[in-house]
Amino acid sequence: MRIKLTLRPTLTVGFRWCAAGVLMGLSLSSLADEMLHWRDAWVRSLPPGTAVTAAYGSLMNHGSDTVTIVNITSTTGTEAQMHDVIADGDQRKMMQLKSVDIAPGESLAFEPGGRHIMLLGITDAPEEGSDLALCALSARGTEACTRVPVIRQAPGETEPPGHHH
Repeated sequence: MRIKLTLRPTLTVGFRWCAAGVLMGLSLSSLADEMLHWRDAWVRSLPPGTAVTAAYGSLMNHGSDTVTIVNITSTTGTEAQMHDVIADGDQRKMMQLKSVDIAPGESLAFEPGGRHIMLLGITDAPEEGSDLALCALSARGTEACTRVPVIRQAPGETEPPGHHH
């Protein structure tokens, strides 16, 4: 009898989670289809007094459905925005992106000089060598989060001799 009493609450809790997911419009398969993870993510360190920096990395979709990223959050600053750099004649300008799709088996790259994440409203700049959280939120409500290092330049990059910031 003890075994039945021990297993019954576990089955009931599992059933409740499934029922809650169905009531919220999320099936177990839809959550499993959104298998996202970050790779090589990092945040550019910033000089004191600067209220804006950028984050980079790749967000990979290992699921079987297209995932729409609708928001980015970070543990630094008041807001994170996805931006792309577009050519306008001889000039380049940033354009904020409200959402970005990632096809199954594809990656969404955020990189210097192209699509990137702007971290705005920074009042207490994270120190170089520290890390912070970066999360991508999908239209279905799932999050892909990671810890990212705060560094001066992309991992693996080296500055040319005599080049100092």
